[in-house]
Amino acid sequence: MKLETEKVFKQFLQDVAGYYGADVTRLENGQSFAIETPKETRLLGNIQKQADFLQKINYVQVDDAKGQLIFGATEGIITGRKEGARYYGGVEPSGYGYECVETDSGVLIPWARLDQWGHLAPQFAQMWADYVQRQIALDEIMIGFYGESVGKTTKDPQGKDVNKGWMQFARENKPSQVLTKGKTENIIRIFGENADYKNLDELAYDLKQGLHERHRDAGDLVFLVGADLVAKEASVVYRGNSLIATEKAALTTHDLMKTFGGMPAMIVPNMPGRAAIVTSLDNLSIYTQKGSIRRSFREDQEAKAIKDSYYRNAAYAVEDLGKFAAIEFKNVKLENEE
Repeated sequence: MKLETEKVFKQFLQDVAGYYGADVTRLENGQSFAIETPKETRLLGNIQKQADFLQKINYVQVDDAKGQLIFGATEGIITGRKEGARYYGGVEPSGYGYECVETDSGVLIPWARLDQWGHLAPQFAQMWADYVQRQIALDEIMIGFYGESVGKTTKDPQGKDVNKGWMQFARENKPSQVLTKGKTENIIRIFGENADYKNLDELAYDLKQGLHERHRDAGDLVFLVGADLVAKEASVVYRGNSLIATEKAALTTHDLMKTFGGMPAMIVPNMPGRAAIVTSLDNLSIYTQKGSIRRSFREDQEAKAIKDSYYRNAAYAVEDLGKFAAIEFKNVKLENEE
């Protein structure tokens, strides 16, 4: 790291210490420091802003590491009439809970990159924050879809062992909401004459029918769909209509995926390519326990980099499993696949 960059980095640490009310000596020594709740909230908000998808789901703080879902679900109708008395529906919380687990995000920022940023001293802090927070946001989305377990030492590149995500929440708490097979056990065939679903419209409609009846006509339902499925749908449409090159250019992927099954469609970054989910975006949650966030910045001479660490206790939840239906993306076979 160049001398000029070292000066900029030192000023950066002083600014961070001042903002969070931390001891600058601790930061300069690479020690971690806690963040008070108001600043925690702002930090989480900044991470949330790095991905459009995170801004549309519940990204909230909770007091306890373990407890009942914050929003949850209610069963049945609460509006009616009772002769001689007031009417009250039998509304009960879903009964499902959450459990925050230790979650550690650490990124190595090479000296060479810092030297590049050092030339832009006024923007140094913002460039640093955007670089790290963007990576954290994308990781959180990926874990939400791929996460299956909480490993003592994580190794999976897709974060399957970091935390239990939304799919795993459904698998464990209400497995009927995750479709695992079509005509053949543990296989869901999409596209083609003998497929379980000839196109994504059929798939989206069927998943929608898998919701609790009180949610099937909800106006906020979306069809979250993987990029591989949309690409295959496009190729099937092109082939079926014998489109020439100019017509293909006019019929963009964006045009193809506006709606499926009467619902707006959305491709989410870091979502499995063969995944498909029908739900509302405010039915998906990421919880962070208040007071659990710790930050640190430590120089690593061997790696020739700065280690930026962001530690917290976090959990994933589907608030109302009656408003969530998905396919088991690991079981999907496309046209002509064995």
